[in-house]
Amino acid sequence: MIDHVHIQNFMAFKDETVVLGNHTLFIGRHSSGKTTLLRALDLFFNHKVDFEDVRNKKKAVVIECSIDEKTYTKVFSPPYYTFEPSKSQGAFEDIIDMHYLYLPVKSYPLSHFVNQCFALNYTPSKGDMETPDFSNFDKGTYKGLIDYSVQPYYQITFPQNLKETRKKHLRVNWLRNLVKGRLILAADEIEKSINFDDLNDLLKLSEQALLVSRNKRFINAFPYRVHPLYKSDIEREMSTITDPLHKSSIFLLVEGKYDVPWFESGLRLLGRETRYRVIPSGGSGNLKYVNEQLKKAGYKTLVVSDGDVSVPGYSLNKDIIELYVDEKFLRKTFNVTFKKPPKNKHQFFASINEKDDIIKKVLSRYATYHLYLHHPFVKELKSILEDFESRKGLNID
Repeated sequence: MIDHVHIQNFMAFKDETVVLGNHTLFIGRHSSGKTTLLRALDLFFNHKVDFEDVRNKKKAVVIECSIDEKTYTKVFSPPYYTFEPSKSQGAFEDIIDMHYLYLPVKSYPLSHFVNQCFALNYTPSKGDMETPDFSNFDKGTYKGLIDYSVQPYYQITFPQNLKETRKKHLRVNWLRNLVKGRLILAADEIEKSINFDDLNDLLKLSEQALLVSRNKRFINAFPYRVHPLYKSDIEREMSTITDPLHKSSIFLLVEGKYDVPWFESGLRLLGRETRYRVIPSGGSGNLKYVNEQLKKAGYKTLVVSDGDVSVPGYSLNKDIIELYVDEKFLRKTFNVTFKKPPKNKHQFFASINEKDDIIKKVLSRYATYHLYLHHPFVKELKSILEDFESRKGLNID
C-alpha cells in the first residue's frame, strides 16, 4: 500500500506531501491538487508526463512514494523529463508487481481502457504479454466485444448503441477478469467511469483505490477515508467539507494530516471506522475555528488535540501523538536510544537528529502498520470515544 506521496515541481504542488489510506477519496476545489496527485502517481509508475505539467522547466520533477514502509524516489530531469535511474532511490524490483491504472476525467474509447487492462499484465520479468482470458464474458450479451486482432494492441469492438451505464459496468467487469497482480486504481471523477452500484465491487478488486469525486452520493457512500484538499487553507475553504458531506457522520477533528493515520487505525481496531470521519484541521490553531463553523452548520463534532494544546474538547494524555510510539521502533528507525524516556515534545524532537516534519511523516507510518487493540494510544482513544458517546447519548454498535 502507498501510505505517503511527496511531490515536487509538478502541477499544483511545488513541494507537498499527501497522506493516503488503504482506499482514499479526495474532495476539494479546482486546482487543490486532486488531479495532480493521481497524475503524479501515473508518472511514478508508468513514466507518463506532459511537459505542461512541470511547474519550473529548469528543475527536475521528484516523486517519492512510501510503500509498505519502504521509500522509493524517482527523479525526472529536464529538458525531456525522462526517468533518471542514477538519481533515483529504492529497490524498484520489489514493487514490479504493483500496477497503476489511471482513469482521467476526459472520456476515451473503451478499447483503450481494455488495452490498459491488458498492459497491466505485462512486466519485464514476464517477457511477452500474457494472452487475455475472455472465457468469463457473456458472448451473447456483448456481441463482437471479444473480437481482437494483433498483439499487443487488441481491437475491441462493441455495439454502437451500447448505453453509458452498460459501458461503466463493463469497465468493472474487465478489471475483474483481466487484471492480475497488485492493482492501484486511480480515477478522476469516478462517477464518470463506473456506476454507483459497482463502487464496492471496484474497491474489492483494488489493493488500493485513489478516487476523486464531485458527486455527493459517491462521496457519502464511500466507506473509507474521505480526504479534503485545499487550494489555500481550511479556514477559507470550509465549503470543501460542508458542501458534499452529509450530517450523518461524526467529524473527528484532529490537528494535522500526520495525525489522521493514528485515529483512522484506532477507529478501525475499535470497530468505529464507519461512524466517524477524521478531518485534519491544518494545525492546532485552526481546531477551535473549524469546530465552531461545523457546529454552526449542524454537524456533530468531536475534537481531540495533543496534550500540549488547550482547546475545547478532549486532549491526549501525552504532549504529542508521536510519544505513543514504542522505543524499539524509534531505535530501529532513527538509530536513537533514550537515556530517559522523553516526557514532552521538546525532549522528543531534540533527541532525534531529523527534521520535525520528517519525524511526523515516518511515525504516521507506525500508526498505519503497527497499532493494535491494546496499544496505549488505542486504549486512550477508546476511553475518549466512550465518554463522548455517553455524554451525547449516542448508541453506536
